[in-house]
Order: sequence, then structure tokens, then C-alpha cells
Amino acid sequence: MTVTFHVDDLKISHAEEFELTKMIIWLGKKYGNKLVVHRGDVHDYLGMDLDYSEKGVVKLSMIKQLEKVFADFPEDIGRSASSPASDHLFQVRDPEETEREGKFLNDERKSQFHHTVAQLLFITCRVRGDIATPVAFLTTRVKKPDEDDWGKLKRVLKYLKGTKYMKLTLNISDLNNIRWWVDASYNTHEDCKGHTGGMMTLGKSGRGALLRMCKKQKLNVRSSCEGELVGIDDVLPLILWARYFIEEQGYTVEQNIVYQDNKSTILLANNGRWSSSKRTKHIKSRYFFIKDKIDQGEVSIEHQPTNMMWSDVLTKPKQGKGFRADRAMLMNVPEIYNDEEERKRTHPKLLELAQGLENSITANSMLSGFDDDQLQHRRSVLDKQQKRVTWKQDIGRINANDSKARVRHLEAVRARIIARRARTTNKLGRE
Repeated sequence: MTVTFHVDDLKISHAEEFELTKMIIWLGKKYGNKLVVHRGDVHDYLGMDLDYSEKGVVKLSMIKQLEKVFADFPEDIGRSASSPASDHLFQVRDPEETEREGKFLNDERKSQFHHTVAQLLFITCRVRGDIATPVAFLTTRVKKPDEDDWGKLKRVLKYLKGTKYMKLTLNISDLNNIRWWVDASYNTHEDCKGHTGGMMTLGKSGRGALLRMCKKQKLNVRSSCEGELVGIDDVLPLILWARYFIEEQGYTVEQNIVYQDNKSTILLANNGRWSSSKRTKHIKSRYFFIKDKIDQGEVSIEHQPTNMMWSDVLTKPKQGKGFRADRAMLMNVPEIYNDEEERKRTHPKLLELAQGLENSITANSMLSGFDDDQLQHRRSVLDKQQKRVTWKQDIGRINANDSKARVRHLEAVRARIIARRARTTNKLGRE
């Protein structure tokens, strides 16, 4: 059983539905009417719409959040855009010139700029990785934004207007092979610092980025080779954490591959000081860390052609076919994307969730006629000593999404317990 906590919001998963039922009952015993339960194929969790209706695939979207962003923005967004940022995204006006021309935003628009950027940051950190690069840049401009920054923000909104129903579709072929694409752009920002981008998929043919990183580098480097090495160092803690997490879930990680398109960077990472020179010796602490992890067998680095570095879209603004190809791998959507077609494929319950529709069932109706001993854990995850855990029936009312599938599940649970009770009775009768 896996339980994800976010303050008082829990997301629980298990291979057996009956184990989830017992967990819900135990929580209901503790919290009574305060507990609200949602079960089924479609969920709204922390602002994310989670769709599990297709076997082997999970689709994540934030349609309601985008609608709120559009409603809060004070200007007409206009027609949609084909990409979230233009080529001059990282170009910034001279502050003194901007001051003379009066191009800085007034307090009201500055506050609105900050608010909208914060909304987009919330969205991109959870689902919409395709807007990560412009949002990462705009977060560096919230202290003193100008008219150019306002235009760049509107460009992101125009792109989102045309892709409102786009979903991050996660397709995992296996849990034994982790693949990372780590890239960096050199001398990108106004202060000549670079930008790091990284993304992870699971399985040899998995698509859709489960984890990703898009951030401005914190130091200046002297070459693109150094920039790529700094990029690997930026993403490496996340690379190692992903491996450790999967192993703790009980799976064996056979390969943890980092793809890189700079061969000089690969040599520094694999060989350390033996591939270093006077031009790179000042960054030895970074390449020794990755080299240690390679020597320990926790990660390996392989070369990948630049046109197949899908994380490139997380390092710079791209246009046309290059952007669409990277986005297709990042979000696992068709390269030629049509938002209207995607809207038609959207699960109907997502629209119901948008309207806040909720149904309820009672936990007592789930348990009526069942004894405590029939609701015991075979292997408790709630007690370190793995003692027997029993539930009482007086646990109050629990709200949950009601559906035909849910009713069938509860009937099946009841039938299994009744059958087990009958077998026990027959056995005692024979004795």
C-alpha cells in the first residue's frame, strides 16, 4: 500500500481494492464524519484531475485551474499561439532605459503579473511541463516586471488557451529501466548563466515525463561542456532519489541511464580528473560526484543525438517541429495536436468534477452484517509489530463518489465475506 500525504489530503493506492476499503474504515473510525472519501477512476487531487479509466495509463490535467487563470487575468488574451514563448524569451531591456521610457509596470499590473505567474507555476510544477521554460524565466521577473514581461506572460496564456484540454499521459512499459534526458543551454540568461532541463520516463518504451526539472543555473561557466556538467549535477539528486524510491517500492532497477549529447561532458563524468584539463579543473567537485555514482553502479551515462534530446524544450524556447517533437515526448501527446479532438476524448467525469458534483455513501452500509474478525488485515501496514487490526461498525458517515462500478465492488466484497462465513460455518459443523 502506498499513501501520499499533503497536509490532510491523502491519496492511497493498493493492488487489492478490499485493502483500500479496510484502510478507509480504519480512518473513518479515527475521524468519523470529518472524513471524505473519493473512489473510482477519476479524481480531483490538489487541483489535478487524475484519470485512471484506461488500463495501464494515467492522464493528468488541470482544466479547472486554467479556466480560473483565464478568468482572473484582466485583459483579453486574444487568439491562441502555437508555442508558449518566442525566440527572444530571455532577452531583457536595460533597466535604466526602461526607467526612462516608463516601461515598468505600475503597482496594480505588477501585482496581477505576480499573481498570474504564481498560478502558472502551480500548474507547470504538477502537470503542464510544456510551459516550464517561460514560467521559470517569468519567476525571475516578478520583482520588477516591464511591458515586455507582460507580453511574454500573455504569450504563455495564448498558448494555454489553445491547449486547455492537453493532458500529461503517463505510459510505463516497466519499472526496471529508468531513462533520463539531461540538457543545458549555455549563456542563456541576461547575466550569462545557463539553463538546466531534465526529464524522466520509466521503461524502455515509456512516454510522458514522470519527473522533470527546469531551472536557471546558479553559476557562470566558461564553456557549453561545463554547462552540461553543471546541468547533470543539478538533476543528479532527483535522479538518485527516483531510483531509491522505486527500489523501496520493492522493484529492482536494472538500468538508470542518463542521456547526454555532449561527448566531452560524458568523458568528464565517466573519467573524472583523467579527462580534465586546466580549463575544467575548477569544477572537479561536480564531476567527481557524478563519477562516484557511476563507479558505484547507481547511474550510467550514454550519448544521445541532439535531435533526440527531448529535454531540450526545458532549456530554451523552441518553435515549429522541434517544439512539437519535444512536447510529444514530454507530455505524451500527438505531435500534431488538436485541442478540440482532445476535448472530445476527455472523460465525462472531469466535467462533472469541474462543477463540483459529489455523491455520498455511508461506511455503515458497507459493513452491515460483518463481524470485526472478518475485517482483519492479513498484513497490517498500520502497526510496526503487524498486530491484528479490527474495525468497529460505528464509524459514522463517509462521503464518496457513488457509481455503478462502486456499487458492484461493494456487492462483491460482501459476497466474498458471506462466502467465507459460510465456509467457516460448514467447517465447524463437520468438526
